[in-house]
Amino acid sequence: MRGVLYPVVYLQLGGEFVAMPGLVSRVRERVYCVAAPFGPGGLVHCYFIDAPRKTIVDTGTAPVPQESLLPALREIGWDVSELRYIVNTHMHADHAGGNAELKELSGADIHMHRADTDRVNPQAYLAAARPDQLLLGEPENPAAAEARVLEQLGGAWGVDRVLEDGDTIDLGDDIRLQVMHTPGHTAGSACFYWESARALFSGDAVGGQGSRVNGYPLYSFAADYRRSLERLLELPVDYLMQAHRYRWSGADNPAVRQAGDVRRTIEDSLGVWHTLDEGVRSCLAENRDITFKDLFPKVLRVVAPQLGNDPDAAGTPSGALSTIAAHWREQLA
Repeated sequence: MRGVLYPVVYLQLGGEFVAMPGLVSRVRERVYCVAAPFGPGGLVHCYFIDAPRKTIVDTGTAPVPQESLLPALREIGWDVSELRYIVNTHMHADHAGGNAELKELSGADIHMHRADTDRVNPQAYLAAARPDQLLLGEPENPAAAEARVLEQLGGAWGVDRVLEDGDTIDLGDDIRLQVMHTPGHTAGSACFYWESARALFSGDAVGGQGSRVNGYPLYSFAADYRRSLERLLELPVDYLMQAHRYRWSGADNPAVRQAGDVRRTIEDSLGVWHTLDEGVRSCLAENRDITFKDLFPKVLRVVAPQLGNDPDAAGTPSGALSTIAAHWREQLA
């Protein structure tokens, strides 16, 4: 997918998003979105905030700066040297893999929640993923798979500012991002709330039904994920700026949700959580000693019809392995 740019993005006009050519969409005053392709069929949305201290929220995988972000900056008339802050919603390769290059080009300070900073080291990142990967047996050619992940992670970098829940990132001109620790997707997943604009940069904290066909939301800590969604429901939010185009009960799947669609998106995500939790619970009620390898396909067959997924889809559905494992571990604890 290198060198491929999505030809259509969305521009807000009169409260609606309409298709337009180019790389960048203007979400609202002072916020731009870049839809950046990565890997086989992936798409991540990164956000530029036009403030005295110009900021990007998430940087995609390692190829994304050259393929999408630098051309997008030229389109909106910025020079990369103007970037002051890189703000990561969490430590996954499709959100922080571009950090090294953007840091080198701009000198911008990298921000990340403390609970994800241990995964900045590539070997620690790989080690954290291995337990789930082994649940269904030894994966085919794991060395090649890990090499692909390392390529997405890019070069070495460090965190300049370690974030905690309740911190504020001051971008100037009264633009302040409140750090909200919203664990679940990862231990250190964080949302950034611009209170005066009623705007929330949520990363992958609100996973809907997953972003891919027949997929599932991805989270590693089931109870934390539910509590984070419940916390977000309490916020007054007019703009929910997500990292992916999560499926939900709406007719289409824009990355940016507005007005009443914000609450509906979060409530849909909670509904999916309850469906998955009950699916695991019902299978364990039949046989609490069942192995995960046997449990996994049973749960998929129970929950897939309720979520509009094909229970007979080939392969392991995107997001399903870690998410179902999170419910399984917590219910057995």
